[in-house]
Amino acid sequence: MLASLCYRALRTSGLLALARRLRSDGVILCYHNVVGDRDVSLGNGLGLHMRRTDFERQVRWLAGRYELVSLDDFVARRARGTSLRGVAALTFDDGYAGVFDWAWPILQTVRAPATVFVVAHAPAAREAFWWDHPCIGAAGAPRDEWLTTLRGDRAAILTAVGCGDGTEQVPPAIRPADWSTIAAAARLGMGIGVHSATHRALPTLSDLELRAELVQSRDIIARHVGVTPQFFAYPYGRWDDRVRAAVRGAGYRAAFTLDHRSTRATDAWALGRVNIPSGIADAAFQAWTAGLQLKRSA
Repeated sequence: MLASLCYRALRTSGLLALARRLRSDGVILCYHNVVGDRDVSLGNGLGLHMRRTDFERQVRWLAGRYELVSLDDFVARRARGTSLRGVAALTFDDGYAGVFDWAWPILQTVRAPATVFVVAHAPAAREAFWWDHPCIGAAGAPRDEWLTTLRGDRAAILTAVGCGDGTEQVPPAIRPADWSTIAAAARLGMGIGVHSATHRALPTLSDLELRAELVQSRDIIARHVGVTPQFFAYPYGRWDDRVRAAVRGAGYRAAFTLDHRSTRATDAWALGRVNIPSGIADAAFQAWTAGLQLKRSA
């Protein structure tokens, strides 16, 4: 509540508009999924599935205040040292069906480019991601253990929790999109990036496993979509120096974290993004895009 009041006060005072004008490094936003307005209860409280109305309001606000560019353009300008003041790029992680059903038509209407980072094995399997499984709860979940000991592996986590597959219980909008849907959007201008092959936590993998997540995943996506992706997003936002070096060595032009700060100001393989949760208030959203994100209390 206090944070909400602070964000509203910043907006009312005009400081948000000032911060937006002063910010010189641009902003990359990370969404996950967009769903129909009636699907407000979808998900496990992780903030991944945003209502269509909320997403449209945010995109139209952005379009009125930022130059919305493709991720390719954003990275190219950054590499040239061109000013990114007032520039924003939109990305989506995981490749949910809802992105193509609900977000893509809105983006086309306002002529806003976007890039979807696809988990390469997901479109063919069409299995729900483990974090969307009905028996997975957000509260009290041993996330650190799941992403370290169990390496973020879907089968291992569901087995440890005692869950079956559960995909049939997950609404279509929060399952992975299929290849035909992704390829059709790519032909119309949607950018496609790589989000690994299996969405495991990359720092926990062997060098051989890591290479498969980086290289084989790109080959799979290129074969199905007809475009070779140039950009990589770290699953769970987790990376280290070994992973970063492997991504660079695999030939990606840039890679993206889930840290809203630019973790390495001159490093194209550790570019920060602002992760936008569903349900975020307008004043907070506007503050985050301007680089004003209040620290959460412990």
